[in-house]
Amino acid sequence: MKRKTEQYSWQPVLQSKVSPCDRFKHASCICKGFLYVYGGRQNTSLNDFWRYKIESNEWERLDDSEDGPEELEEHSMVEYQGVLYIFGGMVDSAFTQKKNPLWMYDTDTTKWMKCQLTAVEGEGTAPVNRKGHSAVVYKGSMYMYGGYVDIKGTSQEFWTLCFNTKQWVLIPAPSCGSSPGPRHGHSAAVYGNGMYLFGGLMGLSEQKDFWKWDFMASNWSCIRRRQGPPKMVGHSALIFEDSMLVFGGGVFHTTPSNTLWKYHFPSQIWIKLASLTDLSSKSYHCTVGIGFGFLGTADSPRTSLSYLHPKEKGCSKLLAISKQHACFCEYNHHQEPSYQTFSNEDGSELEMKTFCHSQQQPRFCLFHTTSNEELSAKQAPGILSRQGRIPYLSLSREQEFATTDLTEREESFRCSQPGSVDIREPSAVLLLGGKPLSSSSAISFWQMEL
Repeated sequence: MKRKTEQYSWQPVLQSKVSPCDRFKHASCICKGFLYVYGGRQNTSLNDFWRYKIESNEWERLDDSEDGPEELEEHSMVEYQGVLYIFGGMVDSAFTQKKNPLWMYDTDTTKWMKCQLTAVEGEGTAPVNRKGHSAVVYKGSMYMYGGYVDIKGTSQEFWTLCFNTKQWVLIPAPSCGSSPGPRHGHSAAVYGNGMYLFGGLMGLSEQKDFWKWDFMASNWSCIRRRQGPPKMVGHSALIFEDSMLVFGGGVFHTTPSNTLWKYHFPSQIWIKLASLTDLSSKSYHCTVGIGFGFLGTADSPRTSLSYLHPKEKGCSKLLAISKQHACFCEYNHHQEPSYQTFSNEDGSELEMKTFCHSQQQPRFCLFHTTSNEELSAKQAPGILSRQGRIPYLSLSREQEFATTDLTEREESFRCSQPGSVDIREPSAVLLLGGKPLSSSSAISFWQMEL
């Protein structure tokens, strides 16, 4: 039986008047409801720093600081516990070799942090500046592979940075067996206990090999395949549910690709998805995912709605019980809810419930309390919508639940483990920038609902 071809469709995200210029070779990530973008290249290297508030579809340029980096391109950016870690991408010079190419940005205080690495004597205790490397987060550490180092050329160094100790450790290359070897312009993503690396440049030759680093066994293995993406560099990769999505990129002296590939981990099969939109071909772009289908790091919550979670340990609050808001709750249905009462502006009481739950086995429910008549047309046309939206939560408008009988309806909620929720928030891939640059001055910004 012939496999049914999966399809996808890109839609442009309308930009506000204040927005970054279009660019490529930049870096981005999502943290607490904001999309952060730093640097890249237009006609020259850039050093501007922006954040995009997904909820309101608004860009904001963050203040420059002497503690922050200068112009960067082909650098990396990852997030861990509210701090952004930017590495590499500096313009090579004599000054570059004397400066630590790592910067940390606290998203809560909106300030750059002093980067004080643990002092360890001896040479080779920290990686030098590089471009086109990959960086992922796994269990409290950043793992960085490869990159192009000035003079030395393409590197196969594999470094890990412990976020708590701020100490770099070089992972030795295998004395026997295989490894990806020196490369840059590749992609890497974490799924389960493995880091999956695809493509890139080895010297002047583009690659299409697929590798897995096993964090538990501390070894590399090459994933053989009969089909899959062609040779490519400057592409992007991210994990969605049980699959890895690979988009764009290509080989030098040719037009970049606009093809989306999916590698399904359980079946170990590559699938080429059919595009329903004439999106321009892209390379050296950034893609990020929002929604419960996208995994966070191996030791942090999923990206979407993580900024809504209360700080109290052991319980999550029902954020809004009102016919004018969308609702999110996280609870274990075996435990009784506790109650809190709050006052509205008019003095009336608004009953809210706090569901205490087990940290080991949280369960998720999403539901909507806004009626058709109460929907406002003032909401900005942004992510996950073509005609206005309730940010992030896009569920059936007919599902309305009264606060007074929530306990009775509790058993009717169809809740399950994260990743398999029946009534679920939509997930989307956001694509920013890339080469070739768009004709518009604003950054190229697209979304693809999944």
